[in-house]
Amino acid sequence: MILALAAAVALQAAATPTDDIVVIGQRLARLSASVTRDAAGRYHCALDGSSGNGKLDAALCRVATDCVRKGATEQGAVSACVDRRKPRLLADLRAELAKVRQ
Repeated sequence: MILALAAAVALQAAATPTDDIVVIGQRLARLSASVTRDAAGRYHCALDGSSGNGKLDAALCRVATDCVRKGATEQGAVSACVDRRKPRLLADLRAELAKVRQ
């Protein structure tokens, strides 16, 4: 019984990095960002949730703001622009997590 429990814990520990990325990726896929501009011309971004990773959330806001700055004005255009860049954001996070875990 103890051996089975130890094996289960070892398997869970081994699977955690991949599982983390999968869960974060699923959350990222569901997120959308809205970008507004105040009277002073400053951009502000808000997400409708969180990926569970603060750095990734901040990067998503930077991407959304960049899309708006480059001319995406309609929500559909902003969403399409952001969605095209989400895989790269996730790949960057995966690489960063791999470095940390080494």
